[in-house]
This record gives sequence, C-alpha cells and structure tokens, in this order.
Amino acid sequence: MDKNKRADRSVSAKDVFKAAECIGPLIRSTPLEHAPALSSASGAKVRLKLENQQVTGSFKLRGASNVIANLSESQRESGVIAPTAGNHGLALAHAGQAAGVPVTICLPETADPMKIAAMKASGAAIAFFPDVEKARQAATAMAAETGATFVSAYNNPFMIAGGGTVGLEILAEWIDAEVILVCLGGGGLASGIAMVAKAINPEIEIWGIQSEASPTFIRWREAGVPVAVDLSTSIAEGISGPIEPETMTWPIVRDLVDRVLPVSDAEIAAAMGWMLDHHRQVVEPSGIAAVAGIGRYAAQLAGRNVVAVVTGGNVSGQRYRALL
Repeated sequence: MDKNKRADRSVSAKDVFKAAECIGPLIRSTPLEHAPALSSASGAKVRLKLENQQVTGSFKLRGASNVIANLSESQRESGVIAPTAGNHGLALAHAGQAAGVPVTICLPETADPMKIAAMKASGAAIAFFPDVEKARQAATAMAAETGATFVSAYNNPFMIAGGGTVGLEILAEWIDAEVILVCLGGGGLASGIAMVAKAINPEIEIWGIQSEASPTFIRWREAGVPVAVDLSTSIAEGISGPIEPETMTWPIVRDLVDRVLPVSDAEIAAAMGWMLDHHRQVVEPSGIAAVAGIGRYAAQLAGRNVVAVVTGGNVSGQRYRALL
C-alpha cells in the first residue's frame, strides 16, 4: 500500500483529538495489557487493548458519545435511530440516556439477549427485523419518516473520530508499537485508528482482520473499487454482513490500512478460549478477531511490537458456553 496515497476525506487526525477531548469524561481509558503467553506463542511482543472493559462493554461507546455530543438542539429533540447487531445500539442507548436524547434501535431477530436487555434498561425503543440488512433499511426509512437522525455504526465522521481515540490511547502508552491489529467490519474503528496513528507515526502498520464469512474489504481492495461480495453467516455477527458501498470508510481503509486479512470462525472461537484461559477475559466473537489474527499470522509478526485491539465482551453466558 502506498503510504503517500491520499483521498478526499471528511475525517482527519484533528477530529480524533477533538473527539478525545469531547468524550474524555464519558468513557473509560482501557488497559493496554501485556500478553506473555501470546507473545511466547507468536514470537512478537504483544499487548492487548482491552475495550471489552469499556463502560458499555465495547469500543462503540467512544463513537456513540461523540455523535450524541455533536447533535444540534433540534436533532437532540428528534432523537437518533440506528441499525445494529448489538454493541452500536447498546452504546447509543447509554449515551442517549445520559444526554436525554431519545434512541430507537433496529435489531436483527438473532441479537444477543444480553445486549437486548441492556438496551431496554437504558431506555431505548427496540424494533426487530429478520437480519441486519433489513434492520438497516427499516432504520433508514424510519429516520426519513420521523425526522430522527440516522446513525451508522461506521459511515459517520463522529463515529470514526471517536473510534480513533483507541489509537491515541495505545500510542500514548506505547509509542514503540509497530503493528496494530483491529477487527474490521464496516471499518469505522480501523479508519479512526489508522488516521490518527499514521499522523503520529507514519511507519506504523494497521492490519484489519475480517471474518472469512464477510471478506468485503478484502474483495474491494483486490478490485480497487467496491464490488458485490458473496457473504455467509458467522459467529462474529458484529463484523459480518453487507457494507454500504458509498461508505466514507472505504477510501481510508484503502489508503491507510496496510493489510486486510481473514480469520475463520474456528480461529475466532479458539481465541475466545485463549483469552479466558490466559487473561481471564470474556470476549465476544466479534471482539476477538485481532487476537485470532495474531495466531494465524504469527510468522509475519515475529520480532515486532504488536497490539491487538479486543473490541468487545458483550455476550450472554448461554451463548458463550455454547461457542466454547
């Protein structure tokens, strides 16, 4: 990837710094934990950025808090609406309740019961649909009908900038990090981290780790443009499913994310067990892809300073036991 290549974008490193100032009182600065067993197994010096310990159990609160904080007064009164597999809605519900902003969430019928209960407890209105794509279509229509602000989990500049604060925290604590691996769904988190990390250190590498079931950015990068991609189901529903071809994350992932690599459901489940055994951390399937990536691509990471972003831990006990 040409590190000097740039595209017109509506998000910059400056926006990430502004987001950090804006959301600082609303979020938790999460641990950057040494991973001795993973370091030994991979030959790299590995640290884990534990966003599963964020206030709502995932990194999504960073972007959601930034979105809510930047609404106009009329937008606050009309509320927000979002489609999600779970964590985005949970974060918006939490941030909206704290700010007194009405929140409506459109969920797939397969959403994790724990996430549903948490959203309801935060006062969000909930509607169910057969899958995430139908939930997105419904949320778009409902926003047009009601005047509520539609909030994409990734195709939104404030979501991207909020997610980028993860990168700021990593480099503030470990400036010698050489590679950051991050789960890649719609690309919001990877875009924000890449934007600010490369502004601080142009030589750092950002690796996006996708589910083999939803290799959208892998195929888009191969083609050079957004193309139709065959998708299948995955246990990592939060990083699976269709991505809007016009998303603002595409040029950022194309230009600033050095590698986009797949992992399998079996590798994701194994990484969940690894986190429990070696770090006593419960992590959801969508949150562990970066750790799975270290296992699969260890030979290419050996000898380097590596960070894996663990993005979320919201999974019901029943589902967690079944997956392990």
